[in-house]
Amino acid sequence: MSESSDSNIEFPNTPPEITQCANNVVENLLPQQSRHVYEKYYKLFMDWRESNKAQSFSENVLLAFFHYLAKKWKSSTLWKIYSMMRATLNAKHDVDISKFVKLRAFLKRSSDGYLPKKSTVFTTVNVKKFLETAPDDIYLATKVALVIGITGACRKNELYNIKMTHIKDLDSAILFDIPNTKTKTPRQFTITGEFYNIVKKYAALRPADVPSDNFFVNYQKGKCTKQVIGINKLGNMPKQIATFLNLENPQNYTGHCFRRTSATMLVDAGADITTLKRHGGGKSSEGAEGYVDNSLQNRINVASKIVTSVIGSDSLFVPSSSNVHTTVSSSSTNQAVVENSTANICNTPILNFHNCQNTINITINKN
Repeated sequence: MSESSDSNIEFPNTPPEITQCANNVVENLLPQQSRHVYEKYYKLFMDWRESNKAQSFSENVLLAFFHYLAKKWKSSTLWKIYSMMRATLNAKHDVDISKFVKLRAFLKRSSDGYLPKKSTVFTTVNVKKFLETAPDDIYLATKVALVIGITGACRKNELYNIKMTHIKDLDSAILFDIPNTKTKTPRQFTITGEFYNIVKKYAALRPADVPSDNFFVNYQKGKCTKQVIGINKLGNMPKQIATFLNLENPQNYTGHCFRRTSATMLVDAGADITTLKRHGGGKSSEGAEGYVDNSLQNRINVASKIVTSVIGSDSLFVPSSSNVHTTVSSSSTNQAVVENSTANICNTPILNFHNCQNTINITINKN
């Protein structure tokens, strides 16, 4: 098939019904939920191509198109469009732009000096303070979104898509199923301890005649209503929490905050990349490595090893922090052991949340 071919191709001696079936298969190769976005950028390219009288899908044509886009869009958007165009052109025209080396080099060069904006994360102290001090008659639904979000490393759309049929009460724990994920990898997690009590309190207020099966329904003045909480409201809850806690730049706590907070807590607890990928259902090691690189625990481990190699195993490296007390001890084999404990938290853990073999502990003081 040539680069200038159209999407609906009829080969000689091919029955029309076979051709139509093939065309239908091609249309279904694009993601169902976001197909309209793929088609939007495909149309943008085809219109640009027509206006510039480009007759092919060559690398030079794609380079010129992305150079045009780079004048008004940032690097992350260019890569997103590239990904969608790669799938669309491959499906519709049998053109594989992943082989265009110069195009990829141009996109990489456009990324030089660009720092993508990522959601700010909550600390364990932030989480503990909000759960303890925020009044339930106003913030109970937000607390539930927080504990489910950080327990299951949930995206805002995953929170929105939780159904009552995805939840199983095990008396002392709640099992959650997340069947529809961005990576198409279903996952499960459990909620126990104080988190269990928070979720149960909210679930008990759910009206019996809610027409929707969505788990999250509107909550106000201590009561749940029949109205489903929308995805945008769920995505705005991290900002709401940050505002309540008087944290700086609350607008930086976006809908991805709960998932990033969960991953950060897990890595700070000593999890490796494999555990982190299993916890969040991720497939790429690159994203997991980012959490490891930014982990306070990992940085302390690295600093401790450097100090030990220079000064010796008898030296202790103890950084100071207003929120985190870190103790580093060293064994006779010169392997540093790092233990983290949050400030002003009692010694008896009463709250655990698990994902497969992973466990993160947060302690809540009872006043």
